[in-house]
Amino acid sequence: MIFVAGTMTMNPEIIDDFKAEVAAMVDKVRAEDGCLHYSLLVEDADKGLVNVLEKWRDDDALLVHFGQPWIMAFFEKFFPHMQDTTVKVFDISGERPLPGSE
Repeated sequence: MIFVAGTMTMNPEIIDDFKAEVAAMVDKVRAEDGCLHYSLLVEDADKGLVNVLEKWRDDDALLVHFGQPWIMAFFEKFFPHMQDTTVKVFDISGERPLPGSE
């Protein structure tokens, strides 16, 4: 299992358009084979700060996701407006309950 996580800083002038595009595609992404969680959350619209958290079965599923036509169009549209990013892929070896929740 892998996580894609971090933040992106987008040009604040396009953040409303960004949110609309995410809302239009999120269900389609979540239905992809291997997608276990998908969230692009605008944390601070004035600063263009977006939290990214995705959970995928494996790298192969993520690569298929990146090749989807709607994802390629999304990247093409918004990548030029990205000012900064800390998004990385994290390999996860397992899961466990939160401490104290058992």
